[in-house]
Amino acid sequence: MTVNQPTTNKNKWIWIGLGATVLFCCGAVLVAGLVFWQAGKKIQEGMKTNPKAAAEAAHKIADYDLPEGYQEQVAMDIMFYSLVMIGPENSSGSVNGPIFMLAQFKAGVNQEQMEQQIRQSFEQQSGRRGLSMELVNVEEKTIRGEETQVATYEGTDQDGLVIRQVITSFPGKDGVAMLMIMGPAELWDQDAIDAFIESIR
Repeated sequence: MTVNQPTTNKNKWIWIGLGATVLFCCGAVLVAGLVFWQAGKKIQEGMKTNPKAAAEAAHKIADYDLPEGYQEQVAMDIMFYSLVMIGPENSSGSVNGPIFMLAQFKAGVNQEQMEQQIRQSFEQQSGRRGLSMELVNVEEKTIRGEETQVATYEGTDQDGLVIRQVITSFPGKDGVAMLMIMGPAELWDQDAIDAFIESIR
């Protein structure tokens, strides 16, 4: 009887430990589920597909003059940044001009993180993931009173289509703002793009 007592106690503590571990895991899964549900709800609440609401969100970042035939289409307000996509008014799935993406990042996000986030968003929207872009030109421009570099990149997608991309950052109304313009080189209108960048105020 005395020989089996330590074994019985040991088994009891193993079962208690296993029970506590299972409860902890269940609790962790429940908490994670709630966090993801809340995050998903916040993203859904922060997403605007109405052009008027998207335009209001965009003008909280900066004021500008839209290129002819373009309008604000989608706006998203996520934890670390707000983002607005501007595209041709008649775009119904087919690419008929470059897409403009305007973003504003909250404090604590550095330049590289900003570029990475906006590139990922753009790649997801355009379906061109992992597109390798090379720097082809850098220009100095004044945006909202500050000298900034406007970088142009080019790359070729899996179908052989040459894609052009312009990236710049500038002081937004409420934080560091960033502009990315991306589209097929054959549909590129440099004059319209320059006019848009120069109109940012």
